[in-house]
Amino acid sequence: MPPLEKPCAVERAQSECTAEREPVDSVTVYSGKTGTARLRVRRSSKQMRSKDTKHRHRVAVGGRNVVLSTRNPLITWLAKNELTLSFAAIFIVRTCSWLGFAWPQLFLTLQHSSPNSHRFTRGACDVWFVINWIFQILAARSIMLHNVLPLIPQYFGVKSSRSQRRFGETGWFLCYIVLSWSIGFSIWRDSPYYMNTRHLYANYPEDHVLMPYSLKWYYLVQTAFWISNLYTIFVEERRKDHMEMLTHHVVTIALVVLSYTFHFTRFGHVFMLVMDFPDVFLSLAKLVRYLGNEMAPNILFGLFTISWVATKHYLCIKMMISIWTEGIFEVPMEKRFPHCPDSFASYPIVGFMWAILCVLQAVLIYWFVMILKVLEKVLIKGEDAADERSDEESDSEDEAKPNDTGRSN
Repeated sequence: MPPLEKPCAVERAQSECTAEREPVDSVTVYSGKTGTARLRVRRSSKQMRSKDTKHRHRVAVGGRNVVLSTRNPLITWLAKNELTLSFAAIFIVRTCSWLGFAWPQLFLTLQHSSPNSHRFTRGACDVWFVINWIFQILAARSIMLHNVLPLIPQYFGVKSSRSQRRFGETGWFLCYIVLSWSIGFSIWRDSPYYMNTRHLYANYPEDHVLMPYSLKWYYLVQTAFWISNLYTIFVEERRKDHMEMLTHHVVTIALVVLSYTFHFTRFGHVFMLVMDFPDVFLSLAKLVRYLGNEMAPNILFGLFTISWVATKHYLCIKMMISIWTEGIFEVPMEKRFPHCPDSFASYPIVGFMWAILCVLQAVLIYWFVMILKVLEKVLIKGEDAADERSDEESDSEDEAKPNDTGRSN
């Protein structure tokens, strides 16, 4: 072997690694054809994962390992006690209602009913109904996620705790979306604005101030679901698009609350149906993939992509455009704010909501780029469809156990 021409390469490389705080397992120096020293730096798998898992926090919930996306002590405590707290709140309200107290009705029944009809208006007391449903949704999620849904992958022989956990998270989301979308579609089908965008704005605000029971119930439950997602996004494994997902949830909550407050519930109702439809195919594709099937996820992902473009881009943008092409003509000047009581139809208010819709559309475009990357893998490289937003946790972490402090060993 020829002598090394630059023996100081080892020291220089080691000093560079130390300065950059790169964990080094070994440094191997060898000579090439020119006799020049070269450096190989290898990091252990545990050290390589340390940077990627800095946001993850593994705790025991319901006898199962749960990986949180934050180490916040409040979120950790809530994750460990979410089912107990939810059941306690529900039990207190139900028990006091059974004992004859009046205040539980604020949580259990819709408020602000119209005295002359079976319709409802908006009001501050709607907050209590939303809070009650937040606890109910969190209780149902905890039971399904930790006690019911993991039995399905176990039955099919899935051993990975990570796959079981992911199956539970996706399965719960699918159960809720299918149920809520079915209820929302039934309400839409019986409404005067079914398949007619013009009637989303017709006779505003007279026909929009009062809502039927079913529409108000659906709207408030949807509000509770999306608010609960602000909590669940931190008690699930952190994904690559964590900030985009958080932005999506905040924007969605803002649109739901503002459309409810400004009497734009017809538009918001249809918009939620359009937005939720593609998620059914994506959730099904992920569930089948977690069970080990290779062909079905690719087919379902193809259906998901088609429905995504048709709904979250084409139909959503069409509805956004209809605000300026139909809405301004259906609401004359004398019925706009501030000329008409109960009217919030004005350029500043509508423009602000339209800007929020644009932010939501920007997030959707970002996700669509990620969808195209998956399609490239499937159609060009011949790989399986995989969620580009998935976290980078290694399967070897499945056996990690939480210690007394809640942190993984």
